[in-house]
Amino acid sequence: MRSLLSGGAALAALRSARPRRRRALPCVAAALALLAPAAASAYDSLAVPCADDPLQCARGPLTFQRRDAIPLDLDFDTGWVPPGSPLQVSLGAAVYADTQISLSGALEASWPEALALKAPGAPDGGAFSCDVGLDVSAQGRISISVLGQDVDWTGDIPYVPQIDFQVHAREHFDAWGWEPGITLERSTALQRVASVSLGDLIGGSIPGIDGRFELDIAMDVAARYTTHRVAIETLDQATVSGGDVTSEGGASSVKYLGGPSVELNVRPEGSVRYDGTLHLVPAFGVSLLGRSWSIPLADIPLAFPLTEHEWIFESERVHVPLPDLALDKQEINFGAVEVGQANVELVRLSNAGEALLDVVVTTDDPESFELADAALGIDPETEVDFAIRFAPKASGAFAATVLVESNDPDRPVQMIAVRGIGVGEPEAPAGGELAEEDGGCACRAAGGAPRGSAGGRAWAAAGLSLAALAGGLRRRRRAA
Repeated sequence: MRSLLSGGAALAALRSARPRRRRALPCVAAALALLAPAAASAYDSLAVPCADDPLQCARGPLTFQRRDAIPLDLDFDTGWVPPGSPLQVSLGAAVYADTQISLSGALEASWPEALALKAPGAPDGGAFSCDVGLDVSAQGRISISVLGQDVDWTGDIPYVPQIDFQVHAREHFDAWGWEPGITLERSTALQRVASVSLGDLIGGSIPGIDGRFELDIAMDVAARYTTHRVAIETLDQATVSGGDVTSEGGASSVKYLGGPSVELNVRPEGSVRYDGTLHLVPAFGVSLLGRSWSIPLADIPLAFPLTEHEWIFESERVHVPLPDLALDKQEINFGAVEVGQANVELVRLSNAGEALLDVVVTTDDPESFELADAALGIDPETEVDFAIRFAPKASGAFAATVLVESNDPDRPVQMIAVRGIGVGEPEAPAGGELAEEDGGCACRAAGGAPRGSAGGRAWAAAGLSLAALAGGLRRRRRAA
């Protein structure tokens, strides 16, 4: 679209018709969040503009939680103890750990070096809890001699419950819990978990026998969780080009090939390790016909074999809206324009993305190629017409480059080559004297056309037309 008029009227009309959009308003982060896609999608987290750089950074909050009951590698039987004693017990124990870990943080994508990725953990964003419990079983053996009679008995001590003896531990920490990890350590005091009357248990088979079986238990437990990596994958489950994030403050990247947004799958991967010691302290004593037998109280320590399990969370999908700039022209030829006149061309700027597009336009020859607006903000899926005015101030060929810089991740700088030719004014009558014709005034205006002539009326009409055009420029929503 092309129009001609003299002086600065065209540029002034364009500037007054469309207010200039400034960069980074104070509340722009909150405002930009309202521009996010409204339709529900398959993603778990929608990235919103970062508070400190809302035009070139987006941050998607992440929350992970996993709970699992893990049997530890301790399924132990003491055998008959103490060896060679007339009273012996055999104790069995199985240990398990009910573990829950929750983590929170974010995936942060920034550009124009598209796309740089970070995965900051949230302060106090981790919680690690562990309940270690056990099942206990017991058998007893009696082998005594009374008045020349041998008394033998072997059997279960059924009243030893399969108890829910647990060690509870919980701690909050700063996510993600990188090396050396987060360690929970707890120890319990001795706790009596069983007290059984042997007279009630075996008195029917051995008349007159009496005694008790008692069992005390204590436990020392250590559990450690460590995050080894934050895995970041594309939707086809391929690791991003920059690899996983593997340390505090670590960074990654993903190749961006254009488009209104990207989606990435994120998950922490780590391990949980358990070790500790179970202390069994049995007491076994009987009496029969005035005689007594017992085994001394003894701590039977059972060390847990070191047990380590992978701890991989379910992935969260993050949707990152991005700006995406397209120009309808990369070259403009203004043609021949008379010195003192102006030619205006419009360039359509389209934001095909899902985030606010911030645009700054400059030229290396602002004297000859004037810009209607230096800065623009273009909403998602919106088009704006931008005016460039060629106003030669001397005869000759002119060429310049108009730079369109924006927060588009893959094309932050685009160029428009502009050129035009300035042509001299038509010659005035010799000496610039007024020429009378039929008693009227035939003097020339500064633009070279006689006042009141058809040419002068044409320039004026062109000026009015362009002003009307400029006043009519508005953002247009792209067709769906």
